[in-house]
Amino acid sequence: MERFTALLFVTDMEIITSSDNKLIKRLVKLKQKKYREIEREFYIEGYKNVLDTYTAAISSVKEVILSESAYKKYGGAFERFTVISDALFTKISDTDCAQGVISINRAPEFAFPDTDRIIYLDRVRDPGNVGTILRTACAAGYGAVLSNCADILSPKVTRSSMSAILKCKIGLDIGIGELSSRGYEVISSDMGGENVFTSDKPSGKYCVVIGNEADGIDREIIKSSDRVLSIPQEGIESLNAAVAAAIMMYALRY
Repeated sequence: MERFTALLFVTDMEIITSSDNKLIKRLVKLKQKKYREIEREFYIEGYKNVLDTYTAAISSVKEVILSESAYKKYGGAFERFTVISDALFTKISDTDCAQGVISINRAPEFAFPDTDRIIYLDRVRDPGNVGTILRTACAAGYGAVLSNCADILSPKVTRSSMSAILKCKIGLDIGIGELSSRGYEVISSDMGGENVFTSDKPSGKYCVVIGNEADGIDREIIKSSDRVLSIPQEGIESLNAAVAAAIMMYALRY
């Protein structure tokens, strides 16, 4: 508490007000996928999201940026940060109700997720769904593979995933055949399958496949699956991809 109170009385601190500042220009560039790929950086917005990342993976945090208002509320939570004016923060923020906290992070290394349980996303395009599924996968103890999905480092994915993209083992664009060759039982989630709640739980390594929001799982993947399971539904045509993924992950593990 003493440290937090002391921060409030700093009067000679530089406050950035111009969008021409190098740090602000760098942040704005990271809104574009090509710059995230070139710089191998991305940013996270929101106090809880940034603090979670700062606590769990501080080595990934390169910069913390606070608005003047956020500095007064949250400055004591971070050891190093840059303060910018409220007006400038509102200008660069991606959210309607900005909390005044952004971090710039090193992009994680994506590789085959060598875990016993994997959630495989086949062309899941909604950033909110991708982020939510990754967050659930982290909580349920699953690795993840994203095949031709929404950009994992986009602002909407990082907001939805919290710090999951830094905590979860994630692979990109890995073919389903490689999962099979590595000994994973491939289980596709499709309405034409067996009831997941009455089916046998996997006895070894397994991969749960969730398909595109509009088209479902690629038919070739379904054909090559070891099992096809469904979530029973009454009076509704389909479930949201993130909801379906959560149900499948927990039903098969517990």
